[in-house]
Amino acid sequence: MIAEGKLQLGVTWDGKQITGVSVQSSRPLAASRVLEGKPADEVVRQVPLLFSVCGRAQGVAAAAACEAARGVATDAAAQVARERAIAGECLQEYTWRLLIDLPALLGEAARPGELADLRRRIATARDELRWHDVAGAAEELLERAVYEMSPRVWLGLRPAAFEKWVARGDAPMQRMLARLRQLRLGGDFGLLPWLGEADLLTLSARLDAEPGFAQLPTWQSEPAETGALARQLGHPVLVREIGQYGVTVAARLLARLLELAQLPEQLRQPQASGIRSASPRPGVGIAAVETARGTLLHQVTLAGDQVAHYRIVAPTEWNFHPQGAFVRGLLGCPAKTETEARGAAGLLAHALDPCVAYEVSVARA
Repeated sequence: MIAEGKLQLGVTWDGKQITGVSVQSSRPLAASRVLEGKPADEVVRQVPLLFSVCGRAQGVAAAAACEAARGVATDAAAQVARERAIAGECLQEYTWRLLIDLPALLGEAARPGELADLRRRIATARDELRWHDVAGAAEELLERAVYEMSPRVWLGLRPAAFEKWVARGDAPMQRMLARLRQLRLGGDFGLLPWLGEADLLTLSARLDAEPGFAQLPTWQSEPAETGALARQLGHPVLVREIGQYGVTVAARLLARLLELAQLPEQLRQPQASGIRSASPRPGVGIAAVETARGTLLHQVTLAGDQVAHYRIVAPTEWNFHPQGAFVRGLLGCPAKTETEARGAAGLLAHALDPCVAYEVSVARA
């Protein structure tokens, strides 16, 4: 297992608002180099075991990058299996955040017991029949514990009906979304686009040329946010939300809810779009995989069948860049007390969802 490290999130508060924000990371970003010097097939087998968070997505990214480096086309059945694995992992991550972590931050009751059966089914799903079983169980859970109706029905709500759903407030998710709408927290400071082949080739060149890129990635010379908000930005429900309330933590929660509602169908009939790869030259492959937290990049350089170089850019490095979405989203946030300042930092960190533990400290300006 690769050591995960931790984020230290520092907030400076002047009694009225947040005036300074810092991010210090102890994540061992060179840890992927433990894969270098090993046979590519062994690396593909090991990678899912090395990461306690998003292990399936890490494994898929490793396999796709190695296949691209070898010039091997992915088998259609394998692609479908990988898309299902990623969707299942996203389902698990999203439900955990929505039923356990977010309620704890907003004073609602956490509901870990709701997840036990679903987590067991996901852990043992390997074939189409079992993934269909997961999809059915997920729909039942989401109807009962999240949407108060079928996820498919919720996705089809018209604007007036959607607002009535929020205003009703008799379920935790409705109350939490309504509360988050009241906070002036977050903002749109540039979103990472959907990366196509040309984009992957550009990022591959930067990984080769810039030693610090994996630690401090940028898009078009600026930090960029990745995740559900970036992926769902064109959805009509999210367009309305942003038009009325702005790019806030509520918008990020809504984007997560939109993706979550679509996951059961993705498990039944995977759309082969969440995994992309490219090869800038023989022996080099780069892959992008869409995870719950955002776009994950793996790049591998092979020397024969051995891994010569390996680099990983995780969503955390995008979202918690020292000048990125977390830092800029907190600056200027109103806070009457130190508790409010700490709470705002916790809520935005939750919305951006780092893949490691974090600790918030508040200092008086």
